[in-house]
Parts: sequence; C-alpha cells; structure tokens
Amino acid sequence: MTWARPLTSDEVRGNAELLVTTRWPRVASHAYPSRPPPTMPLRLAELQDRLRASMLGFAIGDALGFPLRGLPPPGLTRLTHVADDFAARPRGRFAKGQFSDDTQMMLATAEAVTAEKRIDGRSVAAHLSWLWQEGVILQPPTSASDAAQALLAGTPWMGAGAAIGVRDPSCLSRALVLGFWSEPSPPRLAHDAQVLTVVTHKDPLCAAAASAFARAVQLGLSGEPHDAAAFCAEVSKAAAPANQELADELYYLPRALSWAPDRALPALRRVGVAMSELEAEGGLPAHVTPVLLTALYCVLKAPADVRQALTLVLSTGGEVDVAAGLVGAIIGAHVGTEGLPARLRRNVLYGDSLVDAADRLFDARLAKEQVTVAQPVTVRR
Repeated sequence: MTWARPLTSDEVRGNAELLVTTRWPRVASHAYPSRPPPTMPLRLAELQDRLRASMLGFAIGDALGFPLRGLPPPGLTRLTHVADDFAARPRGRFAKGQFSDDTQMMLATAEAVTAEKRIDGRSVAAHLSWLWQEGVILQPPTSASDAAQALLAGTPWMGAGAAIGVRDPSCLSRALVLGFWSEPSPPRLAHDAQVLTVVTHKDPLCAAAASAFARAVQLGLSGEPHDAAAFCAEVSKAAAPANQELADELYYLPRALSWAPDRALPALRRVGVAMSELEAEGGLPAHVTPVLLTALYCVLKAPADVRQALTLVLSTGGEVDVAAGLVGAIIGAHVGTEGLPARLRRNVLYGDSLVDAADRLFDARLAKEQVTVAQPVTVRR
C-alpha cells in the first residue's frame, strides 16, 4: 500500500480556507473510482505476519500514547523522540510499555470471534464485560463502564450501550478484528461494525467510524498499492451506509494533505465536534470523528514509516492513545512485523500474548474458510 505524494496547493481546487474546517456538502453518492485489479496474492505466512503486525502496532501506539493521554499539545510538540521508546505512566502506576483499555477491548473481541468463528454480539459482550467483572480493565471511559455494568446486571447486549449522541472513540479498537474477519463490501462491514459497537455505543456514527477503520486495516492487509485518493475513497465507502457526513469527510481528506501538520491537525480536531466539547488546550477531543480523521491524516503523511507517523499523531495530545493505536494498526498491516521498530516490539508488554491472539484468530479464519495451506490467499474482494 504505497500512497502518492500529497496534493500541491494548486491541486486543491480553490478556497483552501474551506477545507476541513467547514462541513462538506452533502451528496447522494460520490463518483468513487474503480479499484485496480489485485496484484499478486499474499501467501499465508505473509498474511499472518501482517495480522500480527497490525495487532502489535495497535498495542504499540496505544502504549506510547497511554502516558500522554489528556496532555495538551504544546508540550508534546517539543518531544521529538516521543515514538522512540515507551514512557512510564506518571507517578509510576503502570510500567513502561503498558497499553490501555483500548487494546484490552481489542483482544477481548479477538477472543470472542476466535471462539465463535463469527461476529457474534452476545459473545463479544460477554468477553468485554469480563474485563470489568475481573477488575482488570485500565481506565476505561464512563460510557464503556456503564455498558459493562448494564451487561453484568443482565441487560441484553443490544440494549446496554450508551445512548445516541455518545461518540467517544473507545468503540474503535475492536474494529481491527473486523478488518481481518469481515468481508470488504460496505453493507457487510456496516452490519458487522454495528454488531461490535452497539454493545457499548448505540450511535450510528460509532459504527461508521469502526467500518472505516476496519476497511483501512483491510487495505493494509491486502498488499495492494493505493494512492491517497483511492485509499480514502475506500474507507469513505465503508462509512457511508451508517453515516454519510463522516463518509464525506473521509472522501475529501486527501485535500488536507497539502497543509502542513501544524495547520491541518488543529483543523481536524474540530471536525464534527461542537465548540462546547473542545478543550481550550487543543488536544484531540473524545470523539470518534476527529480521532479517526487525525489518525488517517498521519498515516497518509508517512504511510511506510510507523515511527514518523506515530511521532506526528502523538504530538496532538488529548485522546492520543487510541489515535496512535489506529496509526500503528494500519501501518503495521502494511509493513509487517519487520517494519515495526524493534525496540518497541520487544518492550511492549504482553507482546507474546498479542502474537498468540493474532495467530489463533488467523487459524480460526482459516478453519472457517477451509483454505488449503499450500495455496496462496488474499483478503477477499
């Protein structure tokens, strides 16, 4: 997955001041470009390595951002080596390399899908609520905790989630599993994303953002080349069934690549968020839209250099742990485990468990599809 150069200012097509900071016009459907024919299919070993790298990459990004969660960006922009190694959580409460609740919920989802060999909302709900029952969940948001308590009290999994209007990004991490397991068609992604997210969040925007992230992971796992416009068109199509406004933002995201990060990142954090919800310090708000758009912008700025992309996203502050996790997962799926910094691979906590979870999910998918090991495979189109 190699992206073309960013658009020049002449290519932006007029009035750059309107880009990102205002809403895009609503359209019935975009003229999505047709996908090129697939290149040589991936072999099993390479696909398995990419899945491992995606899950490791998410945990690495999450663990880098966990100590920085909630911090304002002014101090972070001066930390040029923020993605070189892990930092201990302030006051030493957590060890270096510890990831947050986002990776925990991603792993719980992987366990549920591995056990059932399908996207099953009841199983996902049971595996997620177990984290709260055992008291092992690390600093989750209120929405997820309330949903878990409702599940433990006997509320059905389709009714336990937070009400419409609650759109925090804690619902996104489990969509990494969706990116490997589900079919790439927008209707299927939308359905499966709704099953995964409704357990904690009923708002359709959460399902749309999860679908878009899942599709981004699929594009990395595919091994096929995509320029920025084609990449964003694909993730836009995935989001469209659940939320057209988010699909519009994703479709036009390549236009922001002509902007320098110090201009683009403050603009992206405001997209889709009421002014009353924005913190004065300027970090990423707890909202799926700016978190997803910021992560994808950083990916597109450095599509093959996970350290550079992570350094960029970590400078944003606020809800930086989940944003950095998205960056690590998408680029990890593209570059494989050898493309992840060796120090970070070695020092992320529970790295062996992450690889084991990826392998068991991979084996479950092979068993489901009844793939002959000797044959080459690719992510289904």
